[in-house]
Amino acid sequence: MIPEVLRRMRSRFVGLAGGYAERLGERREHIVLKRDHSLRVHALAARIVAGEGLAPALPFLAASLLHDIGRFPQFERFGTYRDDESVDHGDEGAAFLEGSDLLDCFAGPDRGCIVQAVRMHNKREIPEGMDPLAKSICEVVRDADKLDIVPVVLSKMQAAGPRDPVVTLGLADEPLAWTPSVLEAVVAGGNPSYKDLRCINDFALLLASWGPVLVHRSSRRIFAGRGYLDRLFALLPADPGIGALRADLARRLAA
Repeated sequence: MIPEVLRRMRSRFVGLAGGYAERLGERREHIVLKRDHSLRVHALAARIVAGEGLAPALPFLAASLLHDIGRFPQFERFGTYRDDESVDHGDEGAAFLEGSDLLDCFAGPDRGCIVQAVRMHNKREIPEGMDPLAKSICEVVRDADKLDIVPVVLSKMQAAGPRDPVVTLGLADEPLAWTPSVLEAVVAGGNPSYKDLRCINDFALLLASWGPVLVHRSSRRIFAGRGYLDRLFALLPADPGIGALRADLARRLAA
């Protein structure tokens, strides 16, 4: 039953993305990017759910597939994925799902938890008092989302030629620069805000900070096993403070 439900949902999701891509014509690349990202997050969530023994799996897998559905109308309307310059894509996605029949196969409580997880997956913090199932779904989605964002951004950071400003957020490409307050926040174990990022190296520091704070052990193992920490720090300037941070993040990731 679960595979058939997911097959239908996946087919509808891909078709929906295709409609946006067709309308956007030459700008379709970034719709396809988010479609493919969502499919990979869905697959990563399945690994996390299995590794952590979470059940029933279906609400987790549905939310992971649909978590970025708000990105399609966001990009169509604003041409950016920066929430601070357009709309909050979690809120946009939740509103889209509330007005659609994509989740009609779920009973009321599960449907509400999926919508809530989609709404909150991109927020800086999960609020206290969130429904336990919605919180658990949201934690899986957030972990899987981060695990796929890292290689997507890395591929654009490492590419020769001009940066893709949609993926790298239009940040300044200054190989030797970073923002001291961003470095300090990561050293302190914090999570810098996207709005505080000034250059691409700041983005690399933010991505590196994610590894140790992933909620699930299965997620942290994937982050470590794919070598994301080494790949990110290979892009950063040689500096004693940055080197010390790398060692600390590696220690925390292995804990």
